[in-house]
Amino acid sequence: MDKVYYERNLPHWHPPGATFFLTYRLAGSIPLAVLRQMKEDSDEEMIQAEKTLQGVALEAKRYEIQRRFFGQYDDALDTNPNGPYWLRESAIAELVIESLRFCAEKHFHLWAFCIMPNHVHVLLKHNPEALLMSKILQSHKGFTGQVANKLLGRNGKFWHRETYDHVVRDPNEFDRIARYILNNPVKAKLVEKWEDWPYSYAHPELWS
Repeated sequence: MDKVYYERNLPHWHPPGATFFLTYRLAGSIPLAVLRQMKEDSDEEMIQAEKTLQGVALEAKRYEIQRRFFGQYDDALDTNPNGPYWLRESAIAELVIESLRFCAEKHFHLWAFCIMPNHVHVLLKHNPEALLMSKILQSHKGFTGQVANKLLGRNGKFWHRETYDHVVRDPNEFDRIARYILNNPVKAKLVEKWEDWPYSYAHPELWS
């Protein structure tokens, strides 16, 4: 039976029909020592919160810690000087975009995405009758990783195994995440306006 909740290094909760904010990255795009330190700091803060807080206060603190961890995670991706940056190749970025659109035809409503040089952000609404998100991501990353390696003439892991996933809770969070995704190239000083980044997408109804 497919799992709705599972854990690797990060917990993953994939309720059918939910709206998801996904971030996945190239293998080797964050130095292991940096990632390990970030996780240790986040885990220690979570342990202390669970010792002192309960109920709504604990849930609010967990959410705060998770947001802070993701902010550090994304900053590490945006500022990593050593690559790899295979997604800045137009053929590779377009491959990922084509695969996302293909998956969207069967499995989800695509609200927004941004293909950065070493990672991808996606905002989508899952179709509850489709495959679970874990299976969709496995297929999408497996296919694009295999084809990208052929285009690049390389072997080995293309994507980092895990995907950072977050279930969007309410309209305010949805709006904040959509703007965050689209403005990531601006934040990373790649363009002055999000519309100038060639590998971003915003659904026409996003803010209609």
